[in-house]
Amino acid sequence: MLSSYASNAVLSKARAMYGKRITDKNYNDLLSCNNVCEIASYLKHYTAYSSVLTDIDEHDVHRGYLEALLKQKLFYDFALLGRYDISVGEHFFVYMMSRAEVEQFMHSLMLISAGRKNREVYNIPSFFNYNAKVDLSKLADVKNYDEFLNVVKNSPYYDILLPFKNAENNIDLPQIETALYNYLYKVLFDTINKYVKGKSKEELLHLFNSYIDLNNFVRIKRMKESYNLSNDYIMSCLISFGNLSKKALGNLIKSKNMSSLMADIQSTHIGKKWMTNFDDDIDKIPKRMRFAKSKHNVRFSISPPVVLMSYIFLKDTEISNIINIIEGIRYKVPSSEISKMLIR
Repeated sequence: MLSSYASNAVLSKARAMYGKRITDKNYNDLLSCNNVCEIASYLKHYTAYSSVLTDIDEHDVHRGYLEALLKQKLFYDFALLGRYDISVGEHFFVYMMSRAEVEQFMHSLMLISAGRKNREVYNIPSFFNYNAKVDLSKLADVKNYDEFLNVVKNSPYYDILLPFKNAENNIDLPQIETALYNYLYKVLFDTINKYVKGKSKEELLHLFNSYIDLNNFVRIKRMKESYNLSNDYIMSCLISFGNLSKKALGNLIKSKNMSSLMADIQSTHIGKKWMTNFDDDIDKIPKRMRFAKSKHNVRFSISPPVVLMSYIFLKDTEISNIINIIEGIRYKVPSSEISKMLIR
C-alpha cells in the first residue's frame, strides 16, 4: 500500500497537472488558427505541451509528427504521476503501451485495407518504438496482411491475429479490432485484479466496464444500421468484457428495428443514464461518459490509482480534441463544425 504521503502526492500532483489543461479560451484560440504551423506555434508557446514541442520548428512541422508528439505527452504525464505510485503505475504502463500498439495496428490495417500507404508510421517518435513489443516503424513497408503478420511475429499479437489470415488476403477489420481489444482489456483487468484493492478496484472496474458496455451499444447500433450482417457476426464483434451478459447483448442484437433497439438499450441501467439524450454522433457517447466520470474523479476521488487513470483519460480526450482541430483546419472545415466534435 502507498504511504499517506505518497497517496497525497499522487492526488495533489494530478490535480495540479489538470489545472494546466487546455481551457475554453485555448480551444477558441486554436480554432482561430489558419494552419498546422500556427497551431504548433500556439501549443508550443502558450500551453503545457511546450515540454514535448521545444525542439520543433513551428514554421515547418509535419502534421503527423506534431500529432505523434502530442500523444507522447500522454506517456510523459503518466510516467510523472506513476513515480508516486510505482507498484501500480508500472503495471498500468504495460496497458498504456499495449493500447498505443493496438491503435497503431488498427490504423495501419485500415490504410492497407483502403489500398493506401502506411506513410504516417514514419512519424512514430523513438519513445514508442523503444517501449513497444514490436518495431512499429516496420509497418511503413507493409502492403498486405501477410506482411503485417511478419511484423508482429515475435510478439503476443501474432497468435491473436494469425486466425484472421486467409488466401484472399482480405482484412476483417471489425473482428480483428475486437480480438485486439479483448487482449488489451484482459491485460488491463488482470492488472486491476492483481494490483488494486478495495474501493479503488471497484471504482476502476466500474469505469472500464461502463465504457465497454457503451461501446458495445454503439457497435450494435452501427452494425445493425449500416450493414446487412448476421446476428452471430455482430455478437462476434462485441468486446467480451463489460457488465452486460452475453444473453443481454444477444437480446439487443435481436431487436427488430432501430426504434426498438434504442428502447431496449435505454431500458438498461447504463443505457438509461447515458443513451437517453444523444446527438447525431453516437460514437462520442462512451467518451463523453468516460470524460464526465474522469473529471469527477480527478476533483473528488481519494484513490491514487483512480485519479491516475482518470487524469490520463482526460488528457487522452484533450489530445483527441487538439488532433480533431488540426485535421479540421487542414481540411478547411468551418470552426463551428470542428467545435461540435470536441468533448469538453
